[in-house]
Order: sequence, then C-alpha cells, then structure tokens
Amino acid sequence: MFVRKLVVIVVPLLLAALLCWVFPLLTELGFWTDMLMGALLGAALALLLPLSGATKRREPFAGLMWIPLMLLCIVVAGQYMAAIGIYVPVLDMFRTTQSQTVLVESAFIGYMAVQVIRTKK
Repeated sequence: MFVRKLVVIVVPLLLAALLCWVFPLLTELGFWTDMLMGALLGAALALLLPLSGATKRREPFAGLMWIPLMLLCIVVAGQYMAAIGIYVPVLDMFRTTQSQTVLVESAFIGYMAVQVIRTKK
C-alpha cells in the first residue's frame, strides 16, 4: 500500500524531470524540434495516470497527486523569482533559463491539477 502511494507521488515528478532533461537536447532539429517536443509531452501526459496507477474515476490514491503538484508549483515559482531577479538560495538548483523546462513543468501542473479535482473523493 505504501509503495503504491509512493508511486503515485514519484512517477509524475520523474516524468517531468525526464522531459526537462530531454527537451534541451532537441533544440537543434529545426521543424522537428517542436513536433518531437509536442509528441513527447503528449505521450508523457497520456502515460501519467496509467504509470502512477491512478486510472479510475474515483481512485483513492489519485488525490496524492497534490504533493508533486505543489512541489512543481514551488519549483516554477522559484524559477519565476529567479527570472525577475529575486535570489532564493533554497531554489537555486532549480533555476533555469530554458522555456522548455517551464513549459513541461507547467503542463504537468495543469494536468495534475485537473486530475486531483477530477478524482476527488
């Protein structure tokens, strides 16, 4: 039971981290860059619920997605603060200048927010 709860929390973060790592590698492909990024983002979001095990309409553990949702919100908030010039030492390791990273994180935030609301008990 604990492992299943842990999977619901960790899988979204791992998928987002994987895409944030892969997207900068695709920047030199011209037209194919946007196409591959869109396809990878769509595939990751489609796999998010099945891989985390939260596939049912009333899944008891799907509500745990609020944990990675809040963590990603904190990371994006830290990136925004760094972008406008506010230094936050705790969030320094998440600072990025790549818009693809923020795009992926924001897409996961939106998707997980909808799923948390959708599967609420």
